[in-house]
Amino acid sequence: MSAKSFDIVAYQKQDHEAVCSLLVESFKAKFQSLVTLEEQDIQKLLMQVWVQNPYSSSMKQFVAKENEDVVGVLSLKWKAPSSSLPETNPISLAPLLKQFGCFNVFKFLTGMHALEYPPAANECYIDHLAIRSSHRNQGIGRLLLAFAQQFTVESGFHALTLHVAHKNQGAIRLYHKLAFEVEQSKYNGLRHFWFKEPVWYLMSWKENLHSRREHR
Repeated sequence: MSAKSFDIVAYQKQDHEAVCSLLVESFKAKFQSLVTLEEQDIQKLLMQVWVQNPYSSSMKQFVAKENEDVVGVLSLKWKAPSSSLPETNPISLAPLLKQFGCFNVFKFLTGMHALEYPPAANECYIDHLAIRSSHRNQGIGRLLLAFAQQFTVESGFHALTLHVAHKNQGAIRLYHKLAFEVEQSKYNGLRHFWFKEPVWYLMSWKENLHSRREHR
């Protein structure tokens, strides 16, 4: 099946459950390193603490769909305009603590915070990219990355960046093929503690460098 069969559209609130399910499936090992919960309960917890605002001024999420089914997700974020108000998603902790346990909720929120990255000015950052397991190796990852590159150029950003664990050589090879370069290799104590991944690469793609390569 060709990647051309898939549509990339802006995330809508009705996609929330499908996106959370896909993220838990794709990053199950990371979530399970944080909490002692079944996969279904991890999804329920994620749905309650991770609320996306489709109208945010500093992030945009897109989904790849096949016949209206979400099969891929891409989240991009950038530095919020100085004139914009801080975006808050208040979480009601009491019911979460009762349903999932204090220790699980604490570890989950702390672990998610460890993955946060504040983009610099003129930087578009890939917060996450995930493909449903049944649809991998069909070109959707490349399609979403190419979409992110186009979004970066059309939005006037100078660079598209992402973090990847240095052990994830398959993903790193894909990023290199799409002209991403390693900007820095850095030890991250919090990510090492929570996810057993000590070294992370910050990789970037810059349209002007990519253009120069193509014209050599």
